[in-house]
Amino acid sequence: MNVNSTFNSAAILAYYHSAEAKTKPAASDTDQTAAKSKNDDSLSLSKTAADYSGTIASNAPFFPVRPGMNADALVLGVTQPGAVSSSAGKTFAEVATDARKRMDEKYAQMKAGDKPYSGSVEDRNALMGDLDRRSLNAVATNEGGLFSKDEQDAAKALMQQQARLASGYYSGPDDQKKNWKDPFANDPIGRAKAAMNFLENMSPEEKNTPQWLSQHMTLQDALDQFANGSKDSTEKKSGHFHNLAEILAGIETDPQASKNPENDKINNAGTALMDRINALMPATK
Repeated sequence: MNVNSTFNSAAILAYYHSAEAKTKPAASDTDQTAAKSKNDDSLSLSKTAADYSGTIASNAPFFPVRPGMNADALVLGVTQPGAVSSSAGKTFAEVATDARKRMDEKYAQMKAGDKPYSGSVEDRNALMGDLDRRSLNAVATNEGGLFSKDEQDAAKALMQQQARLASGYYSGPDDQKKNWKDPFANDPIGRAKAAMNFLENMSPEEKNTPQWLSQHMTLQDALDQFANGSKDSTEKKSGHFHNLAEILAGIETDPQASKNPENDKINNAGTALMDRINALMPATK
């Protein structure tokens, strides 16, 4: 099992150069101002690169790959769902075409190596390892009809894994669970805020869905009501937000999912949860 990632990965370099382009000083700046700006930019970029590298290093064990390959873009998507690399500067149709090309190249690389793609967790992560979340969404939603059912399911599973890890729920190989530490233990509000942050930084196409809007409104309403209601520490640790964040961590990207009765339960859970939260709020006079 290979869980190592390097700073020189394509994902990191793409984010680094994107940030660099945004922070170049204007041509009209004086030499002194430009020099100071360049120094400040370098410090900022170094911190950004270090943050990305640290994120990949800490979460890489949960996205194992076959030797010689990496899953840096998948790992970075846990803390930076809006970061772009493979999808940068592309329309959604172009994102899908690019993802198809990248995956075909990975299939060929595996076939030329030790063995063809096997469908294992390691091979799945390696196959989609350089796809940012927007590219994953193109695969999950079968944009352009370019992807098989197995590929769509694999992309959905990876997107859900990112969301679960981001909101403090372990998702990954069983042998790595012992190394996981829930950052929101006994902090359901913090967990809900993390889920909200993840939602708000999703790809544009994900945000443009009824599911995203419903989830965002439900979570925001719950947080607002709690902020305006009781601040009792016991209620803060009651676990209600914990349940809501769990719903958000199981985001469904398949438009046909609403036909599944089990998914109806998930979609209705937000309303039921709001009813329970309302019952805890002090009565208004």
